[in-house]
Amino acid sequence: MNKKPEVRTADNKKSAVHKNKSNNIHKDSNNRSKYMHSSSGRKNSSYKSRKKKNLKYRKIKLFYNIVFVAIVLFVIIYGALHIFTKKKSYRNEGLDYYNKGEYEAAIESFNKALNCKQWFSEEVDVDIMMYKADAYIMLSDFASAERTYSSIKSKYPEKYYDNEKIDFMIELTNALDRYKYGDYITTVACFNRAVEAGYTEMSMYAANCYENSGDLEKMKYNLDIYTGSFGYNADICYKYAAYYIAMEDYSNALANIEKGISFGESVYLQEFLYTQIICCSKIDDYEKAYELSNDYVEAYPDDKNGQDIRAWLDTRINPDTEVINDIFNQNGQTSDDTEDNDISSDDNDISSDDSGNDN
Repeated sequence: MNKKPEVRTADNKKSAVHKNKSNNIHKDSNNRSKYMHSSSGRKNSSYKSRKKKNLKYRKIKLFYNIVFVAIVLFVIIYGALHIFTKKKSYRNEGLDYYNKGEYEAAIESFNKALNCKQWFSEEVDVDIMMYKADAYIMLSDFASAERTYSSIKSKYPEKYYDNEKIDFMIELTNALDRYKYGDYITTVACFNRAVEAGYTEMSMYAANCYENSGDLEKMKYNLDIYTGSFGYNADICYKYAAYYIAMEDYSNALANIEKGISFGESVYLQEFLYTQIICCSKIDDYEKAYELSNDYVEAYPDDKNGQDIRAWLDTRINPDTEVINDIFNQNGQTSDDTEDNDISSDDNDISSDDSGNDN
């Protein structure tokens, strides 16, 4: 017997749909459960990883912060040591010595200042080295002065000094060093340029060069420049006197001799006193010359020239008295008298005395 086909009613359909939905919900629930479990594990793993990374980052950041702080502290301390130094203190100390004329002590202080390693001190260092070179010049250590000027050019940028002036000072100190050893010929041109540039103190060196070459006119020209700026001293008076004696201007020669004597003890004093006697005799002031000769012999009793000139002047002051040791007027003496006096007229001729003492 044939079975009748099952008729699917709406209820049956609904039941099937419900069953399918239930199955799907169950599957979704299982899937969500699995996902949640899986997601939770990934979250935990990711959290631990981030935590570990954050810890590592913080350690690195802390390390760099420590390094940064250390660098800042180092720069501050190092900078303090190289900005706040005793450089200016030593410089001022050197200037005090320099102004007092204590040049060796000044150089020592300047060296201490230069040895202070200070940032941004190039301009101050150049100033110190310029004073140091000047101190060497005052000590007549021209070679050291030249080296100091050369060091400025080699160590510091040109913006801190006048390059033309430094080059000139190198040339000048080199000339002064050669002059020191007797080079009066090749150095005089440099001294003349220095005078033209306003370094009037160099006129004295030029005058000495011309004196040694025998050009007394140029010597006097430079002496006039020097005395116009710095006045007179015994050495200058000696040179002026030599010039005027060469010109046979004995009045001006005497004026400079007297000025030279007024400076007191000097290397020229004895020659001033002797030449003063000669100049007075040249202008026929025998009484003054004789008086001066007496003072001279008293001051320098062992000088034979002084004794001889006094004896000659005695014949001019006292012509009617007996001639005593008159080597300048031998007519009143016999050959025996001359031998007895043991004086050779050739050795004591007045012209020889004049030429020997006119300088």
